[in-house]
Amino acid sequence: MSSNDELKKQVVDFLRDYSIEATPHDAGRLDEIKAVLAPGTAVYVAHPPGVPIGDIVQLAGRVQKLGLRAVPHIISRKLESRGQLEEALAALQGLGVDHALCVAGDITAEKPAFDSSLEVLQTGLFSKYGFREVGVAGHPEGSKTIGEARVEQALRGKAAFAKSADFKVYIATQFTFDPDGAAAWEASTTVEGITMPVHIGMPGPASLRQLAKFAMLCGVGASMRFLTSRMGAMANLLSQQAPDEMILSLAKHRAAHSGCRIAKIHFFAFGGVVKTARWANAVQAGRFVFNKEATGFRVEDGN
Repeated sequence: MSSNDELKKQVVDFLRDYSIEATPHDAGRLDEIKAVLAPGTAVYVAHPPGVPIGDIVQLAGRVQKLGLRAVPHIISRKLESRGQLEEALAALQGLGVDHALCVAGDITAEKPAFDSSLEVLQTGLFSKYGFREVGVAGHPEGSKTIGEARVEQALRGKAAFAKSADFKVYIATQFTFDPDGAAAWEASTTVEGITMPVHIGMPGPASLRQLAKFAMLCGVGASMRFLTSRMGAMANLLSQQAPDEMILSLAKHRAAHSGCRIAKIHFFAFGGVVKTARWANAVQAGRFVFNKEATGFRVEDGN
């Protein structure tokens, strides 16, 4: 097997069982989304500002009914009471949903019942309502909102919780364009004793303008610097960027480190769920060609 053949296999393996994020804006396109996703694909259901948690519960139920695996966001600081949390989890159980992503969130309720995702995890309600897997947040680029010390403290707390939980706990990271930074963060947290698998968040194909907008909103510094350098070299902010370089770099990292905890890719579909899924499916099927330096690749028929 040639080196490029082996590299292609590493990329394809990395794309296996990817997950993708949808929002309430995608509710009218669920049949189209179902058509481009393999049965059982994890579809995160984001909880944007101004949307009641009940709407997220119902949308997760619709996703689950399509034969996909709904992963609704449970945002701790948006919860107004323990009762509201319990009602949502009970409703999700009734809809067959047993996966969730539990994060603290930047936007809070007027009088939030919880200050952190760990507080929500420690209620025991995910266990009570039969959840089998819950993701928690990871911040390879830190968080200006939370602060570095608190981010590290929170991760240690969630790691300790995961060791005794009766459901699987994994880390889903904020989106990033910096593969070296993500790999270094994974390695450093392993040294610190963190054992939870990591799902690396990255954007699907999108324009530079779209990517810059979301990088600024999310405060991902290294990624914003990367985009700024790209913008300086490209006059057209509508030009499409794909995460091929990041995927390739992390695939190489996984292959070179047998104990690597980076388990899979989670796509933030800033350019659209269907478009991102079609691109990812083409990569997963091996329909791509490397550039001359094998630092990136081009999908042949992903759109």
